[in-house]
Amino acid sequence: MGRFPILMYHRVSSPRCPVPGGDREEARYAVSLDGFARQLDAVAAAGCRGVSMETAHARLAAGEAVPRGWVVFTFDDGNRSDYEHARELLSERGFGATFYVCGNRVGADGGLSEAMIRELRADGFHIGAHGMTHRFLTALAAAEEERELEESRDRLAAILGAPVDHFAPPGGRYSGRTLSALRRLGYRAVATSDFGFNPDAGARFVYRRIPVVESTGPERFRRILTRDAMALAPLYARAGLLRAARGLLGEARYRRLRAMGTE
Repeated sequence: MGRFPILMYHRVSSPRCPVPGGDREEARYAVSLDGFARQLDAVAAAGCRGVSMETAHARLAAGEAVPRGWVVFTFDDGNRSDYEHARELLSERGFGATFYVCGNRVGADGGLSEAMIRELRADGFHIGAHGMTHRFLTALAAAEEERELEESRDRLAAILGAPVDHFAPPGGRYSGRTLSALRRLGYRAVATSDFGFNPDAGARFVYRRIPVVESTGPERFRRILTRDAMALAPLYARAGLLRAARGLLGEARYRRLRAMGTE
């Protein structure tokens, strides 16, 4: 059995779409406009095809394997750079992508407008939900969590005039309770922040992703495209250690240490 990558982006930064001033966390997850273009060129040069989560999951659900050359592109939060930069560069290469949009960022400064979301979908891109307020779901009571999942789904569905049934948990935080609520609300697939590749056969409800961030250099990106799990072993180990640290320290202390740059 082979494997395929789901890439997780957050924003493409440029003078037109800058990272909010002084926000080190956002800067860490930003990829420069030039860097993003080079990554897309590397995908094309490798003979690969960029697709959305909708396309990959539908293929698996139909009982077919994901082709060797497919690379899934996903973007979290619903930043304006999804429309201003990612849309154009992906379209130029005939690539697809999924944009997971946070409900309360719609129409906000630096976020997507309703018209932009509709235009992204009209251009063939896939829209998923990313919670309503970007609060970490594991920190909420069950009723609050369900409202986050339901209201964000309904807000985006009303904008698009079509169902929204893919989800990405804010901050990567989710639990068994989260997955039960998502199934109950009719979601079909969840793109997590759990690190790693995915088997290229057999549909799943929960998928792993590989983050592409400021520090992702050309060699690491090449290793991702070649599905070189052994070369990424240190990143698998790091992800496991961070998950353990969060469990040991608790969410509040973990986030304070992360903000201090100790991660």
